[in-house]
Amino acid sequence: MPLRPENRVLLVEQTDNPMAKSSLESSWQRFITMAMREDVIEKQDRFFLHGLKHRGVTDTVSNRGDKQDAASHQSPAKTGRYDLDLPVVKPPRRR
Repeated sequence: MPLRPENRVLLVEQTDNPMAKSSLESSWQRFITMAMREDVIEKQDRFFLHGLKHRGVTDTVSNRGDKQDAASHQSPAKTGRYDLDLPVVKPPRRR
């Protein structure tokens, strides 16, 4: 295993080679289709692999800068497109 994190791969094939993007996409399609067929998720709740990045950025409990670093985004604007979290605001005080 490489010592430097940037040289490590997250997903590997059975041969221990890095998984190609096309292989990952094919596997994802088989996985999500099976999940719908087995009634694990409803068809209208289907989501795509890229949606996991949105969820990951949104669900990260941290500030925008940390979210940007975790997602490897070059700009705060890009992180803003992925961060679907709604700000919590206090209701106005009644007089």
